[in-house]
Amino acid sequence: MAKNKIYPFAVASVRAMENKLLTKQKLMQMAEAKNAEEALRLLADTDYGKTQVRDVHDFEEMIQNNLEESYESIQKLIPNETFMNIFLFKNDYHNIKVLIKEEISDVSGRKFMVKGGTLPIEDIRRHFRERNYSELPYIGRSVEEAIDVYAKTKNGRYVDTILDKACFRNMTAAAKKLGNEFVIKYIRRLADVTNLKTLLRIRETRRSEQELLESIVPGGDLDTEMLLRAFKSDSATAVLKDTAHGVLCESYMDQGFTVFEKACDDYLMDFVKDAKYKTLTPEPVVAYILAKETEAKCVRIIMTCKLHDIDEETIKERVREAYV
Repeated sequence: MAKNKIYPFAVASVRAMENKLLTKQKLMQMAEAKNAEEALRLLADTDYGKTQVRDVHDFEEMIQNNLEESYESIQKLIPNETFMNIFLFKNDYHNIKVLIKEEISDVSGRKFMVKGGTLPIEDIRRHFRERNYSELPYIGRSVEEAIDVYAKTKNGRYVDTILDKACFRNMTAAAKKLGNEFVIKYIRRLADVTNLKTLLRIRETRRSEQELLESIVPGGDLDTEMLLRAFKSDSATAVLKDTAHGVLCESYMDQGFTVFEKACDDYLMDFVKDAKYKTLTPEPVVAYILAKETEAKCVRIIMTCKLHDIDEETIKERVREAYV
């Protein structure tokens, strides 16, 4: 996709699709529902209701089908592999993680597989079982590495770190190939936010500097030296306050991981919302994809909390900022 290429039809179509996004008001109504069943009924009155489920515990099927439909709609609007793959890579890597851990634990992970990757789920499953890595484009080498390292260490953490790094390398390379500045900046910001969350989580659980080094994903603007200084400092926020993400860190990092994680998601959404004002270039299409994924996360949070009898106020605190 050339930098100056325009997509008036795609943008106009996305504008119409945005009307079906869940508003913050609808999410709050679900949060206020008296139980999970009522929350599910509210969800069924939206576009998610295209998928009918018999049991409230099957809400994830509604989420996955709705996301897959959104991915397919965008692919039809902009049939460009490089464009879509940037946002679908993570689903492929997630599914590979599930398959590796399924093999390690000998417990079926089928219900944890997600739709909407660049590769069909059953194809990934078959090629993985047959160790036919050449049929897993761009992902096979990292799968082989993850399995090899696990065989030597028996530590499942390395499966995650190796595949996460590979995923970000591929997203970064694809974004550069695409050449759209908005997408490039988003991937950089996503990498930085991912590393900041990792830094805080490892600090809070009193794990080692070595684990942080092994977990840092590539592609961001915050370099490893900066992250290590923040990790070893008595005040990580003091080290990070003058970076591009200083306000985020100063405002939320000292409030604990759950609060910071939500703030990071809202921070990314604030960046994405700028795309609303574009009329011809693909930014609104990118924003729609990210809005749908955030929406899915919000629905998942609400339904999971309802099933575990979490109080209404706590649920509302956890719900992310909506795009519309």
